[in-house]
Amino acid sequence: MSLQSISNFPNNRYQSIFMMVQVVALLAIIALMSGCASRTPSSASENDQADNFVWPAPPAKPRIRYLGSLKSSESLNEGGKLNLRDWFLGKNEEESIALIKPYGVHSDSLGRVYVADTGIAGLVVFDLNKQSLAYWGTSGPGALKKPTGVTTDSQGNVYVSDVIDHRVVIFDNEGRFLNAYGGKDVLTSPVGLAFNDSTQQLYVVDSKQHQVIVFNQDGGVDFTIGSRGDENGNFNFPTNIALDQSGLLYIADTMNFRVQIFDQTGKHLKSFGKLGDGRGHFSRLKGIGIDSEGYIYTVDAAFNNVQIFNQDGQLMLALGQSGTGPGGFYLPAGAHVDRNNRIFIADQLNQRIQMFEYLGDTK
Repeated sequence: MSLQSISNFPNNRYQSIFMMVQVVALLAIIALMSGCASRTPSSASENDQADNFVWPAPPAKPRIRYLGSLKSSESLNEGGKLNLRDWFLGKNEEESIALIKPYGVHSDSLGRVYVADTGIAGLVVFDLNKQSLAYWGTSGPGALKKPTGVTTDSQGNVYVSDVIDHRVVIFDNEGRFLNAYGGKDVLTSPVGLAFNDSTQQLYVVDSKQHQVIVFNQDGGVDFTIGSRGDENGNFNFPTNIALDQSGLLYIADTMNFRVQIFDQTGKHLKSFGKLGDGRGHFSRLKGIGIDSEGYIYTVDAAFNNVQIFNQDGQLMLALGQSGTGPGGFYLPAGAHVDRNNRIFIADQLNQRIQMFEYLGDTK
């Protein structure tokens, strides 16, 4: 019996009582079915049980711990459970807004997690301290059409690449538009971003130009790194970039199936990786991040996992597999490791950001 058929009963005392009994029974059945049918923990229950997920598995000493996931504003409240009103009337449009296809991710020192979602015309901003969600760049001169990469500088300015408008849009730390770099004469397909605070330069990975374009504070191009090819220093559809604390650049050279490392002037230092389906190989290299100890985190969208390498390119640990629970991925993309060794992975087809923590040798 549907809720609609219940609402069509004649309005008399006995049938009203019968209606109430049916509603209560129906809600009980729904609750029971929901509990029995759910094989994968919800975002809220995943977050509640975060400490239960570590890599490698016991009895080995844990190195990576799962912290939780971000999907929508419900990820920031105390569980996102539907109340009785929500069962009958549904959630309103504002409450239902969630990530669609997150690609780029970055966090700052203010407790904000920025998500460039290719399915949303705007930058999604999760404020973990204020427990709020906001959208930047939805209108005006800073309007975004298809954001892909995001990073910040030490002043709190936020840089977002847009592959439709062929530019990088810059906001202040309150989401106000400041400037834009590039344009179709300069950028073709801007994706990954990294900002060097010591040189005040923005590194932009242009996938279809097979190079990294380096902008100065005035929006001019200081120099470029690379061209198409497979030799050291060349690229073949690169996608993402990370900058370590000493200023070294780590580039995901996606279709050359390798990571390339450069100094901040663009001088090639080393490369590692090759095409394959075994441990330490790459198939569809995407996101890349560096922790405080110099370990290199690489996201592979074909393997649905994260592989962690040392500076010599030796595989140290792999985490994740295809799935929807903690550490499960479907077409993961961007990655970011902050200065506190928190790891953020854009899990595209699971429509979420997964958060982990590198525990190091002291925890």
